[in-house]
Amino acid sequence: MAVFTFNLELLSDTLIGSGEGWGATIDTDIVFDDFGLPYIPARRVKGCLRESTLEVVEMFEQSKIDFASRDDLDTLFGKTGQNEAGALSFSNCYMGNYSLNKQWIEWLIVEYPDIFSKDAVLDTFTSIRQQTAINKNEDPNSSAKKGIAEKASLRTSRVLDKGIEFSGSIESSFELENRLFDFLVFAARNLRYMGTNRNRGLGSVLCTLTDESRYACDESLKNLELKVMEG
Repeated sequence: MAVFTFNLELLSDTLIGSGEGWGATIDTDIVFDDFGLPYIPARRVKGCLRESTLEVVEMFEQSKIDFASRDDLDTLFGKTGQNEAGALSFSNCYMGNYSLNKQWIEWLIVEYPDIFSKDAVLDTFTSIRQQTAINKNEDPNSSAKKGIAEKASLRTSRVLDKGIEFSGSIESSFELENRLFDFLVFAARNLRYMGTNRNRGLGSVLCTLTDESRYACDESLKNLELKVMEG
């Protein structure tokens, strides 16, 4: 078994939605724990990294570089629609010192309920965004005026603030050869957007994969360069 560290830094405000709202005030909310600390679910990390890995495979195919294949993708992540799992398993991604901070926050909420609360913790790491749909009606006979916000179109979202860093672990059921490790390193670096509303300036991320028992990630690029030069 091998364990790697997956690091993710938010380069912009990011909306990694929970699929739920928050009362009557927020239509789309982020994922957070019982104490208001945001995190990124393992399932979301796996899905985004798998998609990025497929993009890397397609780059190799179009460039005619024999470095990694779709079979490698299936080995690592499993085949889509089939029960057989891939070699990789993922943890949730949390902010630094998560366990310690969680213990302190739990204590503070109990001891000072008038000052500390789940909402107060959540507000520390997030912002509120609102957007509305603009009427584009070209019909001159319509009562709705073009360029004015459509009725009942206001949507409110809570987003993670730029600059937050998360990390989690990726475990492999077997020791990966260097080529497959490099493959994952490229996929992590290729993963540049996550979450919803990416076309509205949200979701820019910087991802890296590290393994303390191996060489630095920059060596992965050198390995690829050598492979290309060898033809």
